[in-house]
Amino acid sequence: MKNKRRRLKLDPKARYQRPVATDILPFEVPPSFSNLGFFSFLAKLNVKISTWCNSQTVRWISDNNQYDDIIFILFGTQKQDEKNFRTYPEKVDGKTYLIRESIIPPKWTIPFNFRISHKETSFRQLSVIHPKNQVFVADFYYKNSSELLYHCTKSNFSIRFPSSVAKTVRFKDRLFYEKKGGYQDSIEEVEREYEGAGSFFAYEKYSNIFKFYESYVYLNAERKFRTLLKLDISSCFDSIYTHSMTWATVGQEFAKENIQYLKSMFGSKFDKLLSEMNRGETNGIVIGPEFSRIFAEIILQDVDRKLEKMLLLNHNITNRVDYEIFRYVDDYFVFYSSEDIAKYVKQHLSELLKEVKLTLSSEKTKTYDRPIITPLTIAKNKISDCLARRIITNIAQKENPDGGKDINCFSVKVQKNSLITEFKTAIKESDIQYKDVLNYTLAAIERKINFIFRKFKSNHNDHKNYKELAQAILSLIEFSTFIYAAQPRVNFTVRLTRIVSIIVDNFHELKVDPELKDQVFKYIFDSLNRHIKHTPHDHFHEVEILYLLLALKKLGRNYQVTEENVTKFIGIEINKKDDSRPPMNYFSISVCLLYIRNKKKYNKLRMFLENEIKNKFLDRKAYLKTDAELIIAMLDLQCCPFISDELKKELASYYEVEENRRSFLSEAVPYWFTHWEEFDLSLALDKKRACEVY
Repeated sequence: MKNKRRRLKLDPKARYQRPVATDILPFEVPPSFSNLGFFSFLAKLNVKISTWCNSQTVRWISDNNQYDDIIFILFGTQKQDEKNFRTYPEKVDGKTYLIRESIIPPKWTIPFNFRISHKETSFRQLSVIHPKNQVFVADFYYKNSSELLYHCTKSNFSIRFPSSVAKTVRFKDRLFYEKKGGYQDSIEEVEREYEGAGSFFAYEKYSNIFKFYESYVYLNAERKFRTLLKLDISSCFDSIYTHSMTWATVGQEFAKENIQYLKSMFGSKFDKLLSEMNRGETNGIVIGPEFSRIFAEIILQDVDRKLEKMLLLNHNITNRVDYEIFRYVDDYFVFYSSEDIAKYVKQHLSELLKEVKLTLSSEKTKTYDRPIITPLTIAKNKISDCLARRIITNIAQKENPDGGKDINCFSVKVQKNSLITEFKTAIKESDIQYKDVLNYTLAAIERKINFIFRKFKSNHNDHKNYKELAQAILSLIEFSTFIYAAQPRVNFTVRLTRIVSIIVDNFHELKVDPELKDQVFKYIFDSLNRHIKHTPHDHFHEVEILYLLLALKKLGRNYQVTEENVTKFIGIEINKKDDSRPPMNYFSISVCLLYIRNKKKYNKLRMFLENEIKNKFLDRKAYLKTDAELIIAMLDLQCCPFISDELKKELASYYEVEENRRSFLSEAVPYWFTHWEEFDLSLALDKKRACEVY
């Protein structure tokens, strides 16, 4: 069979805009939120950053002015006048197009920040950057990808860095598993084909840290050296000083002495890009997008290079001879045999990091003697054995009802109680926390469930034991919800939501008996309700609740949550005014609207949400052009069929869109950031799997 894979034979505008679809959003955004509608608009109009009269401009293809308001909203440009706007014809591939171009005012923007739980008593702030800056990132990639790749190949220590522009976007033929990236491959590695474009770049060498632990280079380093020292940079992205990008690319002393001459150089442009998208801040960068990790990688590659040189010149010790160092993003793995070497590495690395305003975390510094096996590896092995023993699958020969030779028949049984007990024992004996293995365990359960459904479907219809299947799936969802409850976090919630989605889709496809289906769905409904009720209703756990609410929606109309419970889940009171409550962020608003849709029983909540939207814009009216959340919400809600036309009209008026032109906002694309009409949780989670890059 012919190997069907589609390479990136995209027209220039789509290739230019590709980073907007792949490298911008944090993995943790709700599954209902994506950049695909926005990307579609940018590609359709071939929107690009250009220059005119020594000023940055935005240019787009259009024969008329129907999209001018959208450009004005996205880029903060002025309405047409001779000083800042022009049109002109341009010939491309033998065709003449009318180009419209407008000068972009030089303003920093405010990212749409949201929080997720990180440690027991702390949170991590992630960011969705302003749509204007998303285009600036795409432009930077397009113009500087070669130099960016060059600066990511200086280090002999790094084991995760962009190595080339990804060349494939889809692999259609599922029979070619040997060439297709596996479920655990989060990014497009070199020479692998993927179902979707997960990142703009292909990466060397490991898409996941656990692959490094199981690799030959790790085992070889352990064979050569007696001890492993693990070091971690403390609050790396929060602490990065953006000007250190210029130091890393041209040298610190040279940069400081010649700063006025470096504005047009790669490092200064990257520095300016990251600073302007984050309200002009130079201390710390936005967290979540892939381009932020690349920014940090370039700076740390320079630190790596200096460290290797310093160890050789000052102490005459050589990498891969006297020691071996590996770095995965902000984690260092130092293999050595002499304690002096460990002392030198730690001392010089601390000095070099200090120069770029970074420090090592004393809490995460750990040492392991040979045999080098971490408690996490021990726990993973125990859990893997536990799953293999307690999820019992069997293939037996049975009589063929159609006559002829006996046929294979798949069966499955899950020893639920023993599974839970052995899992807890593995955690206790390995002396680790639930959070260390939950993602691994839930991913393993997801694979097991997919395997069970695939094998069950291959059985002859007369040998399909639906009761046995339902009991096994019920046991696995009980186990999954039990372990999830110990440490709910966004990454684990994504896994649990995926498991629920797989179960629901397959039960519908198999047309499982309604009574058996209800038994499983009712347990899922009750479990997720219980989890949501016991989750703290603060801004640290908001995204987890939104995922679980969409998972409940997946169960169908027979399992709808009451209006009262939806409001409790989100942590709002719709019957009384509460000035002490922080305003809802747009993720909560959009997911609530997607859940309640036009159903009359949610009318009070819908009115509350509309009022919340109005207050958000009124309270932040001074930042209409610069606030990413406001821009995203305004455009997104123009396509929303679940709010009043009066509200859409009011939001458009804030951006001076005339009533007779307002329809252009919703007609430009089917949707902007939320697929209101045809949202498919399973499809959204599949796409998200391709973007899980870290």
